[in-house]
Amino acid sequence: MNENEVINNLLNKNLKIIQRPDFFNFSLDSLLVSNFISLTRGTKKILDLGTGNGAIPLFLSQRTDAKITGIEIQDVSADLALRNIELNNLSEQISIIHDNMKNWNKYLQHGSQDVVVTNPPFFKFHGNENQLNDLDQLTLARHEITIDLDGLIEVSSKLLKDKGYFAMVHRPDRFLEIVDTMRKYGIAPKRVQFCHSKIDKPAKILLIEGIRNGKDALTILPPFISHDNDGKYSKEVLQLFEDFKS
Repeated sequence: MNENEVINNLLNKNLKIIQRPDFFNFSLDSLLVSNFISLTRGTKKILDLGTGNGAIPLFLSQRTDAKITGIEIQDVSADLALRNIELNNLSEQISIIHDNMKNWNKYLQHGSQDVVVTNPPFFKFHGNENQLNDLDQLTLARHEITIDLDGLIEVSSKLLKDKGYFAMVHRPDRFLEIVDTMRKYGIAPKRVQFCHSKIDKPAKILLIEGIRNGKDALTILPPFISHDNDGKYSKEVLQLFEDFKS
């Protein structure tokens, strides 16, 4: 263990995760998208683009026996993901590719994935590209530097099987851009859910799911409220914790 690292329980005492406070740690976003994505009996291969320290694959391992692959570009995060898989004895189910997701065809076949899921960088990068070497790991995790929304969805579309599922957590202010880009690459938006910190606050994130070569038919789900007025987790979040524990 590095002196900067901590081990946290992940939902239950049988699932643990190694994290570093100076790196991008998993949040409720990762849990929400892991629960949101549709998994069926036909789901055999799942890909997590930009897996970070492997939180989404760990969450998904509680829902399915499918083979899960995570792609991560950052050295430290990819190492943490590998160690988290080993820590939880999930090496038979989960594997990690340490590379830029743009290089997917070195490791994966076109149209090979039943499900692609992602918790990507939310923010567009408006800085000077000549300064990229000076950016820290948190900036890389939060800003579209190594890949933008268009590139991410293009990669997802190429990797998905016909009628395969795509799911992403993102920011509501980019909703229209997300829908347009999904349709551009042949992924029909099917379900959207806006997530609010409190019932009287604007949505902070959205969850969106689409189907490769699916038909146009979008369902807007009821809003998801994460906290009560007193700041504690809502019944919906607590139930989500219980569902993943069971």
